[in-house]
Amino acid sequence: MANETLIITQDEIKQALDLNDYISIIEQTHACHAKGQVYTPDLLHADVHQGEFHLKTGGLIYPDGEYYGVKINGGFLNNTRNYQLPNILGIIYICDAKNGYPLAVMDSVTISKLRTGAASAVAAKYLAPQQPIQLGVFGYGSQAEIQAKAISKVRQLEHIRISGRNMEKATAFAAQLQKEFDIPVTCHSLEETARSSNLIITATPARGYYLKKEWINPGTFIAAVGADSPGKQELQPELVASATIVADIKSQVCRVGESQHALKQGLITPENIYAELGEIVTGQKALPSTNGITIYDSTGTALQDISIGVTIYKKLKQTECTKIKLFY
Repeated sequence: MANETLIITQDEIKQALDLNDYISIIEQTHACHAKGQVYTPDLLHADVHQGEFHLKTGGLIYPDGEYYGVKINGGFLNNTRNYQLPNILGIIYICDAKNGYPLAVMDSVTISKLRTGAASAVAAKYLAPQQPIQLGVFGYGSQAEIQAKAISKVRQLEHIRISGRNMEKATAFAAQLQKEFDIPVTCHSLEETARSSNLIITATPARGYYLKKEWINPGTFIAAVGADSPGKQELQPELVASATIVADIKSQVCRVGESQHALKQGLITPENIYAELGEIVTGQKALPSTNGITIYDSTGTALQDISIGVTIYKKLKQTECTKIKLFY
């Protein structure tokens, strides 16, 4: 049994894995979920005066060990302005699921950001059009950047269009992202971006929809990333109801994902959610028709966080990273 707990920093996390690693691990993780090789994931959401907390739990059963973990993230949109702190802060705690020993504590921000982009890439690998992609990105934060980079790992991009409710910020982000790509990256209105895209990423903290059903072409794949807590919304409920919905975790998207709004309005029932991503990855569910609209409802799951965390733990446990003894 391990007798030390690793304390893993953000810098160590950034050096441990690249984006391709994340995509591969997340794909395997959703396959494990579909095969029942997990401890059931769950989440708790709590609002506080200046922000919110997400607490996500779950575990994975591997041939060489069983692991259980908890991620707690705080989201505070005014942190940078008021406190010179990141708007998202948190930790991941991983323990041995056979005896409860704490194996590692690590920063969650980098892992959360990259695994979210990786999950969209896995979904796009199976669900997005095969032809060259006209990518529409709604949002202009760090998650929007990671999403574009992750999608480029699984599909050939021809053009990236950026949009958002603040066009000044969207224009600046497009200029920044252009430095990372050798294809056109341009800024457009919400409607023009939607109508011109066959793969759409929504990555904003919006609490009211801005993407309308009438703007979306048949055959479009949408990765809806922003809605991960009660009240958050980016897509018109009628758009959600008209699409084939693939969830990361079905029970979660009904509570906190884009699907929550269509459910509340009676436009869909939980049975209308076609599949979980792991069922698509493993072939337990057939790929949906490419003629319709497909939505990946992404709320994020501890299984993603823990699988990445366990991989990093295994890689670093024999190195000189910080280790402490909590029990004697």
